[in-house]
Amino acid sequence: MLIAMLVMIMIAGCGNGGNNASSEGKNSNTGSTEKDKSPTADGDKKTKLKVYVPSNVEEFPSGTDLNKNEIVSYIEEQTNFYIEWEMQPKESVDQKINIMMASGDAPDLIITGSKEIYANLAQQGLLAPLDEALKEVGPRIMETVPADTWKAVTYNDSIYAIAVPQNQVSTMGMLVRTDILDELGIAIPKTLDEYTAALKTIKEKKSDSGLIPLLGGAADGNGNTFGYIQSFSGAFGLGSQYVVEGDHVVHTYTQPAAKEFLAYMNNLYKEGILDREYPVNKNPNIQEKMVSGQAAMATIGWADAKGITEALLEKNPNAKLEFIHPPVGADGKFGYQQNTPVRVYMLVPKSSKKVKEAVEFINSYMAEDVLNVVSYGWEGNHYNTTDGVIVATEAAEQIRYRIYYQLWDTEKNFLNRVALKGFSPYYEPLKEYVKYTEITNFAPPIPEVEENSQSLLDLTNEYFIKIVTGALPIDAFDEYVNKWNSLGGEASLTAINEWYQTFK
Repeated sequence: MLIAMLVMIMIAGCGNGGNNASSEGKNSNTGSTEKDKSPTADGDKKTKLKVYVPSNVEEFPSGTDLNKNEIVSYIEEQTNFYIEWEMQPKESVDQKINIMMASGDAPDLIITGSKEIYANLAQQGLLAPLDEALKEVGPRIMETVPADTWKAVTYNDSIYAIAVPQNQVSTMGMLVRTDILDELGIAIPKTLDEYTAALKTIKEKKSDSGLIPLLGGAADGNGNTFGYIQSFSGAFGLGSQYVVEGDHVVHTYTQPAAKEFLAYMNNLYKEGILDREYPVNKNPNIQEKMVSGQAAMATIGWADAKGITEALLEKNPNAKLEFIHPPVGADGKFGYQQNTPVRVYMLVPKSSKKVKEAVEFINSYMAEDVLNVVSYGWEGNHYNTTDGVIVATEAAEQIRYRIYYQLWDTEKNFLNRVALKGFSPYYEPLKEYVKYTEITNFAPPIPEVEENSQSLLDLTNEYFIKIVTGALPIDAFDEYVNKWNSLGGEASLTAINEWYQTFK
């Protein structure tokens, strides 16, 4: 999963316009003093900001580093800010940020994709409200971010983060060895019944070869019942945890349909159709089993699918892996959850004396020419445009480190990078299968939810994984529902519904 996340981050990263945009606030009283400015090569003094960015796998060519390269120089030139970049650790980022905030030695701008980090800091009162700064020096930002997305970063009636809107619609899909289906004379399945029949046929006719009909993996992170079997949970209406039905929000995992889903998956597990190693499989296990030809199908992310397909074809040129329509349940439900409305949270610590400047910097950074350079480099050198299509040159490999500076993004640039890196055949087919909306993704931090979410998730995984594998009987679901309600679930759902009445 880590590899897939890094791939998506690399792709999903984010002109002269920068100078013009920031000029509106250059003569205003921003609060910075002479000691807050740093001299540049041309003798100018630019306002200095410390920016804390996520880590990545890309390295810097000899003679360059995070704070010394042509991308950094261009950003400073266009925005009129001197930036001191600092990279986050690869692990325990939230812990490091908490320590920095507690010490008072925090940067001026923190870039994170974690709603948990944002929610935690907002509730502790450690973030600066940004409303006034956005009105004064953030016109590009205000025009770009949808109203509903702003609601996701509004807490106690104040905006506590610059929300970078989501630019990718889909993530998961049902990846299937269609050459095996062809070999066995199985038509491409679509309904849940057709999938069940196809899986049973594969089990029956391929049992001697040890082929696993369906992969699943519940061991990523702290556990995930739905790991790599999301295609089937979607057929039972469990594509998201909290969904809107009518005029209120329901918790799908405690509905009767969840019990039906668990009974269905338990049957697949008992019959040897669902991988017996489902409880312990992680992303590397899933990928290895698909690449080695041990499995017929799994729910896979588009960022993983390309590498899996290419590696499989190297081993077996006659193999055929394709994304197909996910199973459709008896009531017509199917599909996957749309991605969160906020791709990145830009946080300004309350301790920073440069709140307005941080907002002004991002507003200037959003100029089209800046976004193009951090996405592709310079036209004629790192890429060429042919019939409106961007084609990277070999020189682009020398600035792969530009990923560290992709603070903002547009859907157009995202799709261009998807195409450049050869992911379009894997990403595009999945967009039509996004059918579920996790409504709490639009909510600000809700204390009852934040307090109970991890313990309730752990409870869900404990019961659901055991029911799927037969360690608990299906009737244990009713016990789970009672525990979920009593251990904070009911209070969380009530609070979510109270918020939703103000949102809808």
